[in-house]
Amino acid sequence: MVRVVNGKAVRIEGNPNSKWTQGKLCPRGRLNLQILYDPDRVKKPLKRTNPKKGRDEDPKWMEISWEEAIATIATKMKELRDKGTPERFALFRGRYTPLDADIFYGRLAKAYGSPNSISHSALCSETDKSGNWYARGSYGYSAYDYEDTNYILAFGTPFLESQRPTTATLASYPKGRRGRAVRPRTVVVDPRLSVTAAKADEWIPVNPGTDGALALGIAHEILTAGLWDRKFVGDFKDKAKKFVTGQTVAEEDWVDAYTLGLAKWWNLFLKDFSPKEAAVKTGVPEATIKRIAQEFATTKPAVTTRGRGAGAWPGNGTYNIYAIYALNGLVGSVDVKGGINNAPSVSFAPEPIEIALDDAATAGGKKPRIDEKGTIKYPYADVITNNAADNILKDFPYPIEIALGFWNNFAFSAPGSKRWEEALKKIPFVIHHTTHISEWSVYSDIVLPAKTYMEKWSAGGPAGGSNLYAGVTLFQPVIEPLYDTKSEVELAILLGKKLGESYPSIKKSFDGIGGAFGDTAEGYTKVRTQNSWKNLTGGWDEFKEKGTVNVGPYSFKWEFATPSKKFEFYSGNLKKLFDANLATYYIKAKGDLVYVPHYEEPTFIGDASKFPLSLITYKNQLSQEGRSANSPWAQEMYLNPLYGTGWTNFAELNTETAKKYGIADGEAINVESEVGKIKVTAKLSEGIHPGVVAICYGQGHWSYGKWAKDKGSNPNEITGVMYEHITGMSAYFNTRVNISKA
Repeated sequence: MVRVVNGKAVRIEGNPNSKWTQGKLCPRGRLNLQILYDPDRVKKPLKRTNPKKGRDEDPKWMEISWEEAIATIATKMKELRDKGTPERFALFRGRYTPLDADIFYGRLAKAYGSPNSISHSALCSETDKSGNWYARGSYGYSAYDYEDTNYILAFGTPFLESQRPTTATLASYPKGRRGRAVRPRTVVVDPRLSVTAAKADEWIPVNPGTDGALALGIAHEILTAGLWDRKFVGDFKDKAKKFVTGQTVAEEDWVDAYTLGLAKWWNLFLKDFSPKEAAVKTGVPEATIKRIAQEFATTKPAVTTRGRGAGAWPGNGTYNIYAIYALNGLVGSVDVKGGINNAPSVSFAPEPIEIALDDAATAGGKKPRIDEKGTIKYPYADVITNNAADNILKDFPYPIEIALGFWNNFAFSAPGSKRWEEALKKIPFVIHHTTHISEWSVYSDIVLPAKTYMEKWSAGGPAGGSNLYAGVTLFQPVIEPLYDTKSEVELAILLGKKLGESYPSIKKSFDGIGGAFGDTAEGYTKVRTQNSWKNLTGGWDEFKEKGTVNVGPYSFKWEFATPSKKFEFYSGNLKKLFDANLATYYIKAKGDLVYVPHYEEPTFIGDASKFPLSLITYKNQLSQEGRSANSPWAQEMYLNPLYGTGWTNFAELNTETAKKYGIADGEAINVESEVGKIKVTAKLSEGIHPGVVAICYGQGHWSYGKWAKDKGSNPNEITGVMYEHITGMSAYFNTRVNISKA
């Protein structure tokens, strides 16, 4: 809800009609006022006049019209297509709405003939989805019922800062903590005392990368103590039988209920992985592991959450997530009130016209992708975002000659971010659609000014959930656009129509894209959201007035999309996936162990003798993939919740670690990995694991705007490049570093 006075937006509030946000708005949403009125915004299309590219090179931008910009881009794309190489055009997508993705990332790229639609998703939290897929067959985010649960065990999940959907989580968690007679006990597992951990009942500073080991030790204790949920999981035929450490059970003695493979999981791995073994791996005392297991299994309903801290690791990250997810199954917290659920599904109407493919589009679309999706190396990955940079530099499997990015800044947000600068420098023609001149923009030949959320038409919905509702949210202009800007949908239509002048198939793919409502962003939004508004009494006008249509409540049901149609502790989806050679992956397990939650030692980048500390690059509440950094409000509040300051970030060190290095609080230090070195101010704290250096991600821009530039350091510049090979997720937490006085 935006208050507009004399044509100017002056205040933003939550939408009281939205059940999933409960009328609330997160701090990030309020920043949009400053983003909207930021004097550093790109106001008109810009053309580079200095052919040299680099951090220290002035692009010497020249303002041009949209007509010239679109004509220039279309001409370059036509030259490429007429050579028979449309696959050498790559589209890079950052944050998006489903509508943006469908028309731009999907339709435009396919009609043109390129398979290279590369999203940011594998820089986000792809492994978060994998545990869902292994256990219940749905590849997606989960919904956590924070309002009704009695116990929250959060692994690598600072859900009060960076867990989706942010607004819904911030609305529902306090209701559970303050609005009930019995508030849920919250336990946070994280090497760093996050804001979430500071607000919790207990913080467990686990060794980096060993979240899965802790979950498995808890699972072992639940079973040996006889605390599993028999109605959901099943039981021995002879009720007197027990799980005993080190002893196998006969699978024929066990009867599954709504789950599959518990006895097999026990025999393959869990029987030997006791809390004592877990304590060795995690650094968490054995007694603590047993106590947490007892609490978690007996305080119903209870729920585990999982996040980037547990999953963004090569090899073991996806198994960490599977083990964490499996705990919910053991205690019967799947699809129940107060448990872990799938969010209610949000559906959009199909696009009104088919994508037309001519011979060039068909041939180009069949070419291999530059991120190696669809290869044996990444068997279930939808995208391997960061891998595109290395392959661009190698011209593998072919050179990229044109790149168009929107709402992205991989030259800042990706591990080994400087690689993207070299990749962009190598591409002959780069376009960026953005609100600000970011690091990606500096290497561009054309910069196209983007509309902010409050100036454009589009629609979206929550990713995951934290209560029983979801919804379709309408983006609509609340003021006239301030500058000569276009939205993503408008840009896709403009470019599609222009290319359609030369190619009948592309013309056919874009003429009529708005159906009966017209080929505009409003028309396209209207036709795609009609599933939501057509049943409203007031139709489209009522939808515009309310701004949302709620979906839900979620219906609890023990129905799963796995091969067995049960909740699987032995994953049929993984078994089908790995007909290939396991030596291709970082997975160390062999045989049936691959298909169950198990522990694998984390893989680190850097020799421990030279780089003895682990780097953690965490996100805070105000980070929008770096896009909110040019807001004074964001800068002022950046580290305020824990450190009472802003306008920078710190190298956060345990006080005992700092003593070993002779480092004082507030002293400038170097943090160095085998990738590179950055200079950061030291912040000493008892809330950091002694083997860790923690740096908040989002600062360290060398471009973007006067409020963001030269504030703090970007830890992605020294983060090594590795992947979780099943999902393609980039590893963010496995880089070893050393520190020294600057």
